[in-house]
Amino acid sequence: MSEGEEIKVVIALKGGRGSIGVQAPLCDPLFAVLEGGLAEALARAPALVEEARHRWATSPRYPQCESPLPAPTPPAAAPPARGRPARAPQQRE
Repeated sequence: MSEGEEIKVVIALKGGRGSIGVQAPLCDPLFAVLEGGLAEALARAPALVEEARHRWATSPRYPQCESPLPAPTPPAAAPPARGRPARAPQQRE
């Protein structure tokens, strides 16, 4: 991957914690979590981009899953409806 190629860096922050994601076309993303705010995220971003570039140079995609997937389980039955039970119509004698 050369310097001129597209790279996307996404920073998400909430409550003193954050995450950084780095992605490039045809490559799997690389994510990291951090403690702190924007200053810490911006300080960490260049190293994470370099780590991602290094990983993509040797293995841009994660290996395909070759193990058999478990059989899907049927959906559970819907719980009975709550509320008043339906009344049968009264018959006149």
